[in-house]
Amino acid sequence: MFRRRNRFVLRCFLITILLISISISFVVITSITQRKNYFTSTTVDRTIIFIRTSYHCQLRLDYLLQSWIPSNLSQQSNIYLLTDNISKYSNKKVLNSFKNLIETNCPQTHNRFDLCCKTAHEFELFYNLSQINSNLDWMCRFDDDQYVNLDNLYQFLSQINSSKPYYIGRTSIDYRLKVPGHNRTYTFATYGAGVCFSRALLEKLRPYVNKTSLPHDCIKRGISDDGYIGYLTEFILNISVISLRELFHSHLENLDKSFRYFNINHLENAITFGFAWDRYKLSWLPIIHQLIQLINKGEKYAANILWIFLQNYEKNHPNNLTNQYDQSCTSYIRKSYEKDTFKIRINKTI
Repeated sequence: MFRRRNRFVLRCFLITILLISISISFVVITSITQRKNYFTSTTVDRTIIFIRTSYHCQLRLDYLLQSWIPSNLSQQSNIYLLTDNISKYSNKKVLNSFKNLIETNCPQTHNRFDLCCKTAHEFELFYNLSQINSNLDWMCRFDDDQYVNLDNLYQFLSQINSSKPYYIGRTSIDYRLKVPGHNRTYTFATYGAGVCFSRALLEKLRPYVNKTSLPHDCIKRGISDDGYIGYLTEFILNISVISLRELFHSHLENLDKSFRYFNINHLENAITFGFAWDRYKLSWLPIIHQLIQLINKGEKYAANILWIFLQNYEKNHPNNLTNQYDQSCTSYIRKSYEKDTFKIRINKTI
């Protein structure tokens, strides 16, 4: 009887220890999760996201809404869509799916001056918003042909001190640019991969990026908008770009070094992916998004099997790109038409 009593006491003791351990584990996990969510929600509130588009490329907006842009307008408070001319949109319904719509009235082509005009408006908008919300820490800008893993972005930014000048993205060239008459060189973060600027850097850039002078200064320097921002940041302000090639990806990457090279861990950890009509079309955006959602739900094995299948299918069924163009932008269609018309005229002349 004494032994039975000891066994009973021992069992009760072990059960109590087990329950205490489970309770402690639950509290720790909950605490970590809440802390992560706190960091993430705080970072969201302090990060402004700009997406640059054009009415020429309004078809791209559907793919963004099917993938990484939240469908709930209440979750778009920090996301701004910047476009050139709202009145020329044929699909007004898609515009209503964006909470914050900004019209720049910049010229509507892809020329250097026009791009620099749009860049200047992005900076001006951030400075205007920072007057309303003095707690803003980050400005991240992306193009309309990119996928952005917002969770990864916010988690990454939450670990960095925005009171220091940070210029974060991906360099797309393997050499540094020279400045005539100077020994120093510079490089830049390509806008095609997405770029983030900390609050401290944005304050330092402020005298150089107003919308009156920036487009003209771009032309004088003879470089693109992202190149000119690199010139200002690295050469003028002496702040180096932080190039994170494993996290930021652009459409400028070679095909065999982009999606065909990626494994499921790339999809899980990266912040941005770039798309291009001659590599991976924008129709891949919802697919990539669903794969990432599977990973987030703990279904990484299933996501990996599906991703391997899609990669193999794509390799075995290459697209015929002869006489093709970017069908998501009417400007490319027109250029293709003009090129074909020019060829016909030449043939007629001959």
